[in-house]
Amino acid sequence: MIQNYLVKTAVSGGYLLLLGNGQGWQLIPNPEVMFEVGELGRIMGLRPCEPNGYPKLIFTRRGNAKTEDEEARWRFDEGIELDLRRLGWKAHDLRFLRFWSHADVPDLICEMRHEEGDYQRRILSMRFSLYPIYQQVEESGGLPLHAGLVEHNGKGVLLAGPKSTGKSTCCRRLPRSWYPLCDEETLIIRVDQKQYLAHPLPTWSDYLSKRSEQTWSVHNHVPISSIFFLEQAGSDEVIPLGRGEAAVFINQLATQISCRYWNNLDHEDLMSRKTKLFENASELARAVPAFRLRVSLKGRFWEEMEKVLH
Repeated sequence: MIQNYLVKTAVSGGYLLLLGNGQGWQLIPNPEVMFEVGELGRIMGLRPCEPNGYPKLIFTRRGNAKTEDEEARWRFDEGIELDLRRLGWKAHDLRFLRFWSHADVPDLICEMRHEEGDYQRRILSMRFSLYPIYQQVEESGGLPLHAGLVEHNGKGVLLAGPKSTGKSTCCRRLPRSWYPLCDEETLIIRVDQKQYLAHPLPTWSDYLSKRSEQTWSVHNHVPISSIFFLEQAGSDEVIPLGRGEAAVFINQLATQISCRYWNNLDHEDLMSRKTKLFENASELARAVPAFRLRVSLKGRFWEEMEKVLH
C-alpha cells in the first residue's frame, strides 16, 4: 500500500522551494490537499515544477475515505499508517500536523489534520508545514529569526526583535532608498564561515487576522550586512554590540520561532536542537556586525543606521 502511495506522488508535479545555498525541496500535494499546497505556493511565490532530484515534502490529509472518488482514495488512513510504521517510518506530532520520516529516505510526508473549511487551522497548517525545512536549514548552520528584512544598496539589513517592538512600523517608515522584503520572519542561510544569505518569509499573522493577502518572493535572497536589534526610545541612536551579547539576542529570537516545532521531542533530541541553534547564533554573531537600534516615534532612525553601514 505505502509503496503505491509514494509512487503516485513521485510522478506528480508540485512547487519548488529553492534556497540561496542550493538546498531545495519539492512541495507535492496529493489530490485532497491540492488547494492548501497551491495556496502555500502562491503566498510564498513558489514556482510549479516537474519531478526533479530535490527531496520531496509530500502533503496529504488525515481521515478515512467516505467515498470512492479519486481524492478520497489517497487520504492518509490507518492502513497507510500501519505500513509506514512496519517499514521503519517514525512520526513527529505537532499541533495541526504530523510528519513522517525514515532514516534511509530523503523524502518526508506531511499529514495535515485540519478540517475542511476551518480557515484558521488551514493557515496554521501551512505555516507549520515549513518545520522540516527550518530543521534542515538549522542543521546546515542557518536559522529562522524574528526579524524584518530590508534591502539597502544590494545588501540585506535585519531589523530584529520580538513581537510588538516596531519591526513592521520601521519597515513602513523607511525612505525609497530602502526596500522592505518582509517584516516578521526571515530565514537565514549559511553559505560559508563568513557569508550568510537572508530569505524573506510570509507575515502569517496578516493571513490569520485577514488583514492582507500579500505574497512574498521567498526565492529571493540577499547577503546579510548587519543586524539591528530594535528598542523604542525618545531619540534615535545606534550602539555597537559585542559578539556575546549579539549571540544571546539572536538565539532568543531564533528560539521564539524554532520552539514551535519542538513539541513531543525526547529530552536528548530537544537538548541537541537547542545546542545547535545556539551554536548557529554564535557563528552568525561572529560573522555579521550587530547593533542596538533605538528608534523614536518621529525621528530619521535610518540615518543613524547608514552611519555604520559599509
